[in-house]
Amino acid sequence: MTRRRKKLLVVVALIVLAVGVFAWHWHATAASRQINRQVDALLDEVREDEPGLVKRWLIKLGLWKDRPAGRRVWEVSDDLAKLGPSAVPAIIRALRDRDRRVRFAATLALAKLGDARGVEPLIAALKDEYEVVRFSAAEALGNLGDARAVEPLIAALTDENRDVRGRAAEALGKLKDARGLEPVIAALADQDEHVRWYAAGALGKLGGARAVESLIAALKDADRSVRVAAAWGLGDLGDARAVEPLIGALKDDYEGVRLRATLSLKKLGDPRGVEPLIAALVDPDEHVRFYAALTLGALGDAAAVEPLIAALKDGNGNVQSGAARALGDLGDPRAVEPLIAVLTDEDVNLRISAARVLGELGDLRAVEPLIATLRDKSKVMRERTAEALGKLGDARAVEPLEELLGDEDLDVRGIAGHALARLRGRSQGKPRDGARGKP
Repeated sequence: MTRRRKKLLVVVALIVLAVGVFAWHWHATAASRQINRQVDALLDEVREDEPGLVKRWLIKLGLWKDRPAGRRVWEVSDDLAKLGPSAVPAIIRALRDRDRRVRFAATLALAKLGDARGVEPLIAALKDEYEVVRFSAAEALGNLGDARAVEPLIAALTDENRDVRGRAAEALGKLKDARGLEPVIAALADQDEHVRWYAAGALGKLGGARAVESLIAALKDADRSVRVAAAWGLGDLGDARAVEPLIGALKDDYEGVRLRATLSLKKLGDPRGVEPLIAALVDPDEHVRFYAALTLGALGDAAAVEPLIAALKDGNGNVQSGAARALGDLGDPRAVEPLIAVLTDEDVNLRISAARVLGELGDLRAVEPLIATLRDKSKVMRERTAEALGKLGDARAVEPLEELLGDEDLDVRGIAGHALARLRGRSQGKPRDGARGKP
């Protein structure tokens, strides 16, 4: 091949390469322009300012679409996020827009996109003149989980706006960076209860001995919502030092605190909670009584059996059902006769709970009473009774379950069939493994 031909081939190759690069660049630029137009069109839907003179004339001439009215910022932010990562640069630019609603929508969209490119611009947005943008930026930084945001968020704890301070505390809790611990503890002394509430919630995520001590102190806060958050956080931290303070919180004058203390004692699983929770079975609030019963079942202490049997007569259906479930968790045979007694209670949820628990307890004293309830007016009750009889494995239930195959409800018939299959899979007249006769 001659030198001249070689040069010609090189030139041709370079031309082809240049054309390819140009085509790629043109395509990328066109795609970028398209994304930019989509972002701008969406952001126009939340603008507060009126279009300029030129744009108004273009709208009149039909050369520019007027923006739709009535879109909410979070709706537009959802649509922005749907555009995907390619829209991030345009959304970041929108953080410098003169319209505050546009900046607000941009912060929400960046939070939903979760793109690390948004971290530094959102840090800058913590100093925006519009407080909604600032607290939205704080929330977004917490969701992004980038440690670069820790120090700026600590600084935001002194913002003049309570929502910004609160969201900054919440974000620091999500980041779980040790640098945020002491500043968030300090925020527990904020003059605004809203900020203290966020700070208490954040400490439940940050953890550590100092967080436990601070949350124990916050159980005495003047604001009840802060006390609720403190009780919640102590349950999340799982530190045994919280047991006695949480027991004390069972006597708080606000039922929400008592309820959260009950649930946190369940998480801690400490036997010191048994007697105070037994006392909580007569709390004035039905929700506290309900969760006290469930917690006692989870703690597994036999001392709770008799008080839970008494709670089967609480008068509130939810509490009674909770007591039945707890007795099932405890597995004590003393519960069998009281549970049999409520199989005909007027409260259907209690009847259902009792049938389920009797099947789990495996005591054959329940067979005949359960058979008697196979014609209960509640289809769910008939289902749970059939299941329970299948678990008990007693041959006396075969014929009644066969009759139930003619039930009007398809689900009931199906469950009866499964129960019969379990019974026929065992030796006739012999209880299943673990089933107990009357002692």
